[in-house]
Amino acid sequence: MGRIADIRCSADVWRELRRRARRFGTTTPCYESVRKLVIAERERRARLLATIATVLEVAAARGRVLPEQVEWVYRRRLAVSRTKRDLGEHQPP
Repeated sequence: MGRIADIRCSADVWRELRRRARRFGTTTPCYESVRKLVIAERERRARLLATIATVLEVAAARGRVLPEQVEWVYRRRLAVSRTKRDLGEHQPP
């Protein structure tokens, strides 16, 4: 049993969880709970990618990035990562 890798659609995740719950003979979580968890996981993945991209960009700059610029680089990378994951710009910081 592995993770559900594709989390683009909350309904697909919920349907897969229903199938797995039936297989294990347990209850199925409600759709609203699954939707909230999928949104949180998308945000977590976007932040992780933004952090990695920020570290790589700062390391590649070889000292040309001031410490106060790191947050700006991170926020820019986070916006790009959220856009790629269809999270929009209005997510919590």
